[in-house]
Amino acid sequence: MIGAMPIAIGLILISALTNAMIGAMMKRADDRLLFRGIMGGLSALILLPALIFVPVPPPSVWVWLCLGAVLHFAYQLAQIGAYNRADMSLVYPIMRGIAPALAAGFALIILKEPLTPLQWGGMAITVLTLFGFAWPHKHITAPPLNTNIKFALGLAVFCGILTALYTVIDAKGIRLSEILSRSVLTGKMGYIFWFFVLDGIGIWVIIFMLRGQNIINGLSGKAMRGSLAAILNLICYGSALLAFSLAPIAGLAAMRELSIVFGAIIAAFWLKESFGARRIALAIALAFGLVLLHLA
Repeated sequence: MIGAMPIAIGLILISALTNAMIGAMMKRADDRLLFRGIMGGLSALILLPALIFVPVPPPSVWVWLCLGAVLHFAYQLAQIGAYNRADMSLVYPIMRGIAPALAAGFALIILKEPLTPLQWGGMAITVLTLFGFAWPHKHITAPPLNTNIKFALGLAVFCGILTALYTVIDAKGIRLSEILSRSVLTGKMGYIFWFFVLDGIGIWVIIFMLRGQNIINGLSGKAMRGSLAAILNLICYGSALLAFSLAPIAGLAAMRELSIVFGAIIAAFWLKESFGARRIALAIALAFGLVLLHLA
C-alpha cells in the first residue's frame, strides 16, 4: 500500500504545475480582476451542487474556513496589483518563494510542527536566492518604472506572507474537519468544497464593490478561458489541501513552490518574457533550497 507521503508529494507537484499555469493565464488576461472573478465564480458553481453530498463544517471549523477565505481574497488583490506593475518572471518567484520559510515558522507556532537543522539550511538558501530575484536589471533606471517595480516587489512579498498564512490556516482547518467528521473523506471534501464556494462568492463581492454592476458587460467572450481556469483552480488548491492533510506543512509548502521553476519556463516560452542567465541560475538554486527543505 502506498504511504501518505508519496501521495502528498504527487498532489503537491500537481498543485505547483497548475499554480504556475494559472499565474501565466492571469498575467495574459486583459482584465486580471475579472479573470480572477470568472475563475472563482465558475469554480464555486461547479461545486455548488456537490454540497448536498458533504457535511456542513462544524462551527469550530468555520472559524478557520472563513479566516482562510479572507486571506485568499487579500492575496488575490495583491497578486493582481503586482502583475499590473511588473513581469511575471520578476514578481512570481518572490511571491511564491518567500512563502515556504514563513509557512514553516507559522506551522511551528500554530500546528506545533518542529524544524530540523537541514530545513533551516533549505530556508536560508531560499531567502538568499530571493534577494537575487528581487534585484532589478540594469536597464531599470527611469524613476516612474523604478517606483512601479518597488511597489510590485512589495506586493509580491505581501503575497508571500499571505500565502504562508493561508497555507497553515487551511491545513489546520482541513485537519480539524477530518477529525470532527464521521468520515475522514467526507470531512476533507466538505472543507474543500465549502472553501471554493466561499472563495467564489467573496471575490464577486469584492469585484462589485470595486467596479459596480457595469462589470457584467465585460464577461462576454471569456467563458472558454474562464472554464479552463476554473478547472485548473479546483485541481490546484484542491490537491494542495488534500496534501496538507496528509503530511507536515514545511516540506509540502516548499515543494509546492517548485511552481517558481514551472512559472519561469512558462513566462519565458509562452509570455515571451526575458529571463536571463542570472535568473536561470537563481531558479536552480532556489529549487535546490526548496527540495532540501522538503527532504529534511
